Amino acid sequence: MEIKLIIFWVLLIAMAAPSFFFGFTKIIGKQDKVELFNRLGYPLWFMKLVGIGEITIAIGLLLEPTRFIAIGLSAIILTGAVFSHFRAKEPKEAIPPAIVFLHLTAIYIFTFFL
Repeated sequence: MEIKLIIFWVLLIAMAAPSFFFGFTKIIGKQDKVELFNRLGYPLWFMKLVGIGEITIAIGLLLEPTRFIAIGLSAIILTGAVFSHFRAKEPKEAIPPAIVFLHLTAIYIFTFFL
């Protein structure tokens, strides 16, 4: 197996697994996620919607035909997360979504080189 392909799948799984996990914690209403969305000023139905979106993204990243759509949706959610944390004056909280956004960019670039 070619090294680029291995790196590509490692990046995909490293993106999809946390997306699925964090989406699931939002859907089940884990207390820390409820507190976060309340602190950011969003209703709980929006938290569930984001959770469903994150799970959909995780599955979409692993499937060739839907990968670009999943990348686009993930970029929208991550941009919103960074904006929300900065708006709530939580700049330290905005760093992880920004790092994930860079990870997503790497997946997008690798997709063109395979």
